[in-house]
Amino acid sequence: AAVDVALSCELFQAGLLIHDDIMDKDTLRRQNKTIFYQYKEIFDGLTDDSYHFGESMGICAGDISYFLGFDNLSKIDIDKNILLKIIELFSKEMIYVGLGQMEDVYYSTTDKELNEDRIISIYLYKTSRYTFSLPFMAGAILAGESNEEVRKLEALGENFGIVFQIKDDELGMFGSSEKIGKPIGSDIKEKKKTFYYYYLKELADQKDMKTMMEIYSKDNVEIDDVETIRNLIKKYKIQEKINEKLLLFSNFITEGIKSLNIKDEYKKGLFEFLDYNLSRSF
Repeated sequence: AAVDVALSCELFQAGLLIHDDIMDKDTLRRQNKTIFYQYKEIFDGLTDDSYHFGESMGICAGDISYFLGFDNLSKIDIDKNILLKIIELFSKEMIYVGLGQMEDVYYSTTDKELNEDRIISIYLYKTSRYTFSLPFMAGAILAGESNEEVRKLEALGENFGIVFQIKDDELGMFGSSEKIGKPIGSDIKEKKKTFYYYYLKELADQKDMKTMMEIYSKDNVEIDDVETIRNLIKKYKIQEKINEKLLLFSNFITEGIKSLNIKDEYKKGLFEFLDYNLSRSF
């Protein structure tokens, strides 16, 4: 049953990433052409708008992945009450990630500014819950754990996801295209209002602010533009503030792991998972 639930997690993840690439206009993921872009290339020269065709086919492929996930869940041979809990959990988390993604797109598209709490909220619902809380909670429900233990794992997953997303922003800003598997500067191109963006807006002087906003308003971001933003981040010591955030949520994770009613060997595995998230380079 756990393997089948994990399979559905992967199917939902696949669908979300297919759709995410369409929204972010990313042509590469993990150093391979994205699904919608592969469809676009197949129909280059065969239709007047192969890009739109690729997007349409990608949307359909993502939708199919979701329904394959639900179809797989419906066939798991476990107690019906537990199965209903699992399906309800997946449905709820998919609603949350949809709303979180809508919020991310809204703030990236408009001039509306946001505060630190709103950034965390976006991270929470577009990444943390479905990526970490969902599998943690599903495993606990399958194991027949108490509601209290499920809630502990829910909170633990939220904090893991925030660390993951903050680190993802860091890699998107400072990583290489070869390592992260997609074009660098995509967050700048998509005008993502990450902590890097937020702290630069808070700390930059008038001249640097003008430079920053000119770059963030470009349709095509060049490597020199990315390097300029990187230099501003170094100038205003933004990375130190980012590291403070990582430390804060890492401490939440550490306390959360310690509070779990599980064997020490499993706690050790979770601590190793935390170390991986903090040190990963892709």
